[in-house]
Amino acid sequence: MVDDRYMVYKEMEKAYRAAEEEYLNLLFNIERMPEEEELWIMKRDKMLELMQLKELMLNARAELDQAMQEWERHMLDLQAEQKKAQVKPYNPNFTGKDGQRTSPGQLLPGEVKPKQKYGEL
Repeated sequence: MVDDRYMVYKEMEKAYRAAEEEYLNLLFNIERMPEEEELWIMKRDKMLELMQLKELMLNARAELDQAMQEWERHMLDLQAEQKKAQVKPYNPNFTGKDGQRTSPGQLLPGEVKPKQKYGEL
């Protein structure tokens, strides 16, 4: 999916650069022949096309970024699943409740008694 989005973005970028080059050529022609009314009309049309292509290119980039984030999340999920599968549920060096601890100072559920509020017995 990321590859598809990347290709769409690259195609939009190429189209934008080509339209930009045509626009610059048009500006050069207008500078040489400012009295040609057709060139001014073409300039306006080309400017509108550039704005549309820019919007499409930015949308394609946003979709590419979103697809990359989804891919990274997917990869992190896969890594977490692999890591979880490799972790043994209990420490084989200890028995009983101590075997359930993943680190020496870890408290297990139910080991901490709730504090009594002031004035209660």
